[in-house]
Amino acid sequence: MAEILQGDVNVPVLGKTKKIWIFGGLGAAGAYVGWRWYQASRAGASADDGMYATPDQSEYGQSTSGGAYNPGGNTGNTETDGTTPGAINDNAAWTNRAVELLANAGYEPSVVYAALGEFLDRRALDKTEASIARAAVAGAGEPPVGRPWTVIEESATGTGTLPAPGGVKASVFQWDTVTVSWSAVSGASKYQVYRNGSAIATATGTSFKLSGLTQKTAYRFAVAAIGTTGKTGTRSGEVSVTTPAAPVMNKPPNPTLPKPGVKTPVTKIPPYTEVVARSGDTISKIASRYGKSWQTVWNFNLTYRSAATRALLKSRGPNKIFRGTRIWVPR
Repeated sequence: MAEILQGDVNVPVLGKTKKIWIFGGLGAAGAYVGWRWYQASRAGASADDGMYATPDQSEYGQSTSGGAYNPGGNTGNTETDGTTPGAINDNAAWTNRAVELLANAGYEPSVVYAALGEFLDRRALDKTEASIARAAVAGAGEPPVGRPWTVIEESATGTGTLPAPGGVKASVFQWDTVTVSWSAVSGASKYQVYRNGSAIATATGTSFKLSGLTQKTAYRFAVAAIGTTGKTGTRSGEVSVTTPAAPVMNKPPNPTLPKPGVKTPVTKIPPYTEVVARSGDTISKIASRYGKSWQTVWNFNLTYRSAATRALLKSRGPNKIFRGTRIWVPR
């Protein structure tokens, strides 16, 4: 063996090289390869042993004991018992996670919060809310507190969960206009107004003024609150109101033609205040500002104004005065 290692050999490029150096290098390379093979075999065994290291997860991240679905595979956390850092341990954290997931999918966060609030209260949900709740459970799993959870969908003919507005009133504003008012409902974004059983308009406040009604006619009104998800709540009871008769316009006195050779007496006009109508003004509004009834102001103008002005006023009526019209208010 010693004789084999003695002497030199010609190595291309290097020239004469001692045999002992060549055999020593080959031995070191073989030892390194063997050591790397051993390390690789140990790492593979460890990875195989730990594929299902978390007892309630499959290799795709799906919890086998009721945890949330994790689309990221085994790297996610689906534990809800508080034993894992970053776990979702309460329904508030679950709600935030579900809102985040659904917002990324294109849902409006405020709508999702409202729908999940009703879901966690175990209320009956409309179709939109039920769809949101199911999407939340599919993405974030069931809420951790209060399991099991079921999406309860209201019947197609059922009413919403918001209560009916109270204090509904209907009063006559003028002969063709009625004002409907009611008390606010917590959680409402707007209100649906009904006339004689049919929905006619929505209002964001707690009152609504309806014009263009028929004189001497009975009307029935009701109101329902609309939630942030667009769901209409319970309708209130109906209230009734009857519009009064329209005002009668008094005819001005017929002009008397002067006789030949007889001087026509000049009509003396009582003291008055000339008012320029503002936008939206009517005879009633102008008269009320000066403590007069609308009939007094109306008749005064039809009596003492020029024929052209009287004709213009009569063509418009007391409830349609355009901005800039000059109205005489008797003192």
